[in-house]
Amino acid sequence: MTDLSLEQQPEQRTATRRSFPGLQLVRRYMSAFLVFLATLAFLQWGVPALDIPPFILPTPTAVLAAGFDPESTLAYHFGITALEAIGGLLIGSVLAFLMAVLFVHVPPLEDALYPWAIVLQTIPLVAIAPMLIIWFGNGMLARMVMSAIFAFFPMLVNSVRGLRQADRATLELLQSYAVSPWQLFWTLRMPNSLPFVFTGLKIASTLAVIGAIVGEFAGANKGLGFAITISTYYLRTDRTFAAIGCAALMGISLYLLLVLLERKLVFWQETI
Repeated sequence: MTDLSLEQQPEQRTATRRSFPGLQLVRRYMSAFLVFLATLAFLQWGVPALDIPPFILPTPTAVLAAGFDPESTLAYHFGITALEAIGGLLIGSVLAFLMAVLFVHVPPLEDALYPWAIVLQTIPLVAIAPMLIIWFGNGMLARMVMSAIFAFFPMLVNSVRGLRQADRATLELLQSYAVSPWQLFWTLRMPNSLPFVFTGLKIASTLAVIGAIVGEFAGANKGLGFAITISTYYLRTDRTFAAIGCAALMGISLYLLLVLLERKLVFWQETI
């Protein structure tokens, strides 16, 4: 009887985790949330007590007020950067996945191009932002391209690894039935690669936001990067922190959206 109850305990714990996913998240991130609250409390009451000027480090309430101030037009800049980041994420992710498919099916192509993808990551991307403006104009397209460059590499690496995770026995079995490469891709490689693809997408989503803002630092007249540059120039540090907070909110929102999509599509993958 005791042995039977011990065998049932892991199943009961798994059922509990599935029944109360919100409770599991609360327990997991409670300490991080408490650290966040403590930091806000220090910034709100500790900074004025230390006589730190507001233009150096504003209080959270001042940052919040600046964020909702209609004169800051942060909502408009947020929308512009969101379009650039989402567009760059889509462009970079699609190109990276297509290249990963080519790498898996044409190994000589991987030997020729993969080293250059690594070289691209060693280049300070801030330095090529002015070049993108020359090539694509001083508009949203140049920022989307910059965002796509940021999102490209993590998506490529994870997609290549995922597409090569096919079980060897299953692969040989399907090949013995003379399955075409296209059928092999959709029935075996693609489903097995989805967990890795979503890992790449989640990493790329946050980098895409960073890439869009970096692109806006170079001569943009709208977007969160432009808002950060202008507010810093005029020592409106509260607006600067409000714009940074909007950028963080955008990255977190994209990440959580992909987490929810992953749970819907990769339903067979159990989290521990």
